[in-house]
Amino acid sequence: MSDDDPRQRRVGENEAIFRTVNEQIESVNKGIASIADGKMHVVCECGTLSCSETIAVDLSVYERVRSDPTLFIVRTDHVVAQIERVVEDGDDYQIVRKLPGEAEDVARATDPRA
Repeated sequence: MSDDDPRQRRVGENEAIFRTVNEQIESVNKGIASIADGKMHVVCECGTLSCSETIAVDLSVYERVRSDPTLFIVRTDHVVAQIERVVEDGDDYQIVRKLPGEAEDVARATDPRA
């Protein structure tokens, strides 16, 4: 995939949307997690805009992923190998890092914690 591939940009933008959704519900999620199972229930941050699957991750994992704008939490079978690589496996999810190119640029530009 070339650096100016429109699909790569679109997938990156879709993933950024889900990351923003998860950030917007973070405070509610943290409150529930603190009195329940200690996990945040987040929306899969894959590049498929129609995906609405949820993933339960430890609060510490969520915060670690959010500390790097190129990391995303996706279901195990939702990895897009052309634009990201798996850096960690969870129970039913994987943490992926954007490869250099359009998707990485979008991830950095849309970081809600920047």
